Amino acid sequence: MVEFGKADLTSCDKEPIHIPGSIQPHGCLFSCDRDTFMLRRVSANAADMLGLEHMRPGDMLSELLGREAVHEIRNALTNSLSLKRPAYLFDVEITPGHVLDLSIHIVGPEVVVECEATGASDISRLSIGQLRLMLDRIRNLSDQQQLCDTVVRLLRGMLRYDRIMIYRFDPDWSGKVIAEARSPLLESFLGQHFPSSDIPAQARDLYRRALIRTIGDVNYTPVPLLELPGSVPLDMSFAQLRSVSPIHCEYLANMGVGASMSISLIVDGALWGMIACHNYSPRRLTLAERAVAKMFGEFVALRIVVILRTNRLLITQRTHALIDNFLRDAVSMTDMPSYLRSRIADLQPLVPCDGLGLWIGGQWTAYKEAPTSSQVAQKLVETISPVVGAHIWHTAHFSGAFEWAKCLLPNVAGVMVIPISAQPEDYLFLFRKEIVQTLNWGGDPNKTYKTGPNGPRLTPRSSFAIWKEQVRDHCYPWTTDDEEAAILLRSALIEVMGAYHQQQLQERSEADIRQRMLNEELSHRVKNILAVVQSLMSRPVPQGRTMKDHFSILKARIGALARAHDQVVRADGGGLLRQLLEAELEPYRLEASTITLHGPEIWLTGRALSVIALVIHELATNAAKYGSLSCREGRLEVDWHFDEREQTWVLTWKETGGPPVTQSDEKGFGSVLIERAIPHELNGKAICDLRTEGLFIRFELPKRHAVCVMQENNIMSDVVIPSETRSTDDALRMASVLIVEDQLLIAMDIEHALIEHGVKNVRTVSSVYEGQQALQKDMPDIALLDLNLGDETSVKIANALRDRHVPFLFATGYADGSMIPAEFNNVPVIRKPYAVHTVIREMTKLLVSSAAHHQDME
Repeated sequence: MVEFGKADLTSCDKEPIHIPGSIQPHGCLFSCDRDTFMLRRVSANAADMLGLEHMRPGDMLSELLGREAVHEIRNALTNSLSLKRPAYLFDVEITPGHVLDLSIHIVGPEVVVECEATGASDISRLSIGQLRLMLDRIRNLSDQQQLCDTVVRLLRGMLRYDRIMIYRFDPDWSGKVIAEARSPLLESFLGQHFPSSDIPAQARDLYRRALIRTIGDVNYTPVPLLELPGSVPLDMSFAQLRSVSPIHCEYLANMGVGASMSISLIVDGALWGMIACHNYSPRRLTLAERAVAKMFGEFVALRIVVILRTNRLLITQRTHALIDNFLRDAVSMTDMPSYLRSRIADLQPLVPCDGLGLWIGGQWTAYKEAPTSSQVAQKLVETISPVVGAHIWHTAHFSGAFEWAKCLLPNVAGVMVIPISAQPEDYLFLFRKEIVQTLNWGGDPNKTYKTGPNGPRLTPRSSFAIWKEQVRDHCYPWTTDDEEAAILLRSALIEVMGAYHQQQLQERSEADIRQRMLNEELSHRVKNILAVVQSLMSRPVPQGRTMKDHFSILKARIGALARAHDQVVRADGGGLLRQLLEAELEPYRLEASTITLHGPEIWLTGRALSVIALVIHELATNAAKYGSLSCREGRLEVDWHFDEREQTWVLTWKETGGPPVTQSDEKGFGSVLIERAIPHELNGKAICDLRTEGLFIRFELPKRHAVCVMQENNIMSDVVIPSETRSTDDALRMASVLIVEDQLLIAMDIEHALIEHGVKNVRTVSSVYEGQQALQKDMPDIALLDLNLGDETSVKIANALRDRHVPFLFATGYADGSMIPAEFNNVPVIRKPYAVHTVIREMTKLLVSSAAHHQDME
């Protein structure tokens, strides 16, 4: 490990840039213990910037800063923990007469606070207004290059840097400038490539974790951190003021850059690229301006994700269509290898290439630009088999990996290998020819440099002038879209080849009757599901329905079938009717009594479960769109029982309270499915009655399709459970909870956690007055009180709750508990930041204890 600040160009990839031990001088930094708030580190300029006589490690923060400032820092600390990112505070009077912007985050046991000069309020308002307009400008862009070009123009207009670029990483971590907006006085970097060594691995990792980094002046003098003796170096990965490696500042200075900012573009959790901002004189943005730039960068990354996934979906749809066409006749083929050899030309459009080769069972078939010699093919297979295994493998420079290819495969530059069966060495080869490229590098990628008085150093401009490189023996790179198409093709071919090999195995193993029966059962289930899916997909699009709506409806129907099939698989060939109904209907339950289920616990066969799943899905969808589930006043009753006289199971669907029912002459697929699925598939009956009050349907199933496993019960109706039968878990779920908290994000977090736990009645207020009003309106069963509500405390609310014998907890961010009045010493206290499981556990204990106390009193 190279000490920070001591690296040169030969060792910059080993420099620990996350622990510089210093900051940039346009702000100050201090850190304190999370529990005691005792200062552990202080930048050398902190006392002067905060207007203090002294500020040293070991001092107590509460003795230096105002009470209100400490309170705001504590609340921001909670927000930082909750959101898992730095919290920002603006216009904080941290000491009398010193109003600053603060950035707060947590590193291990320390709270790190950074202070900067606050920006002009009109500039901050202008930045936020510009952000909204900028988001609107890019919200609907669907072309990646157009998006990038628009982004750099918008950012340059807002941030006023001399040059703004978007830099995209290649798989080998070299990069290319793909968009640029600059002053007309500057030369262009657009299209230039930069080697991976320009941004070392540890820097890329830092960029992935911390989304924004700034240098206000590349010629700044670092401000050291004063630390308690024996302190480990502070991880400053998320510090706004983090000092930058001198080698990086020299790199920028040699380019003439005076200030810079970079915004990471994170796509699917990986560093996709960066927005790089250069100014040719010092330039510092306020914390508010940087926050706006960071939010805009995050939105840009989301737009890139949307564009990439949309393109991937289109490619997937196209690939599926080509595969379906290719395999249309494959099912009936008894010799699958011969079929694939005869149709090899049809595989070329799936992944763009210049030639294909098929190796199955030791036989080679070539098409177009592919080696025709079996000996060369054998050499190829022997070479790549240890590398490929069961995974797709590709390279754009095959001769670079295997020297022999230059002589034996002179027309091949790139290769993709797709395993097509579970058998070893069954491969599809895709070949691409050489594409001679000329790359414009932003300097020699081999990074030549000279040794000066400070060690190896870049001489001005010599490493940044355009350096052209002609690349040979490379093909056009295989893209992620190519890989996606290859994965789909591999899955399809493995399936058909698997079926082929399975057929061969069955023919050789007729004595193994049980294995054959299992295979036949699997084949039966798969074919049934595929037949249903094929039927759903073959229906024509109804007149007036868009393809998007039709696709959503089709997806939902297949989803219902999938849920039923999942129950069949996990439940050994069947499933519970009630579970199926609850899964389908729970999303539409607007009120506690909206949906009522009556009937015994019955077990449906796998066949019945699949059919009824589709029928119930159609009924629920129609009810949510047009029937009783489309309004809050609507009600749905589903009832089922066994008719002893007819020896059939009867299921009724009754809607009331919805919009007026209208009769339609045209019947869509859903209506036909509801009326005919059960009669056709299960030999049952379906009777539909469009009553004035709502739809009524009666289904009858033959006895053999269901078995009663439990007595009648009532679920999803508005049932009141006697208090003496409630479990300790139910005690909280059925209670009404009052939260008194002046910080909105904190209140939202705990409210969301309680609702996720199952609590139905949660109210949140932010002041003593609102709390008193809430108590007058409806007394809660339990309350969580933030003791310190800014300029007031929640003691008045606590007294009112105690007078009414309502249990409550205090919440506080103070470690010593000195803020708790003596008369409330027996009240449980929860420390901020909240641990959700602790809140739930303590509330449950209080409710159970309170209920037991009331019973004893009675």
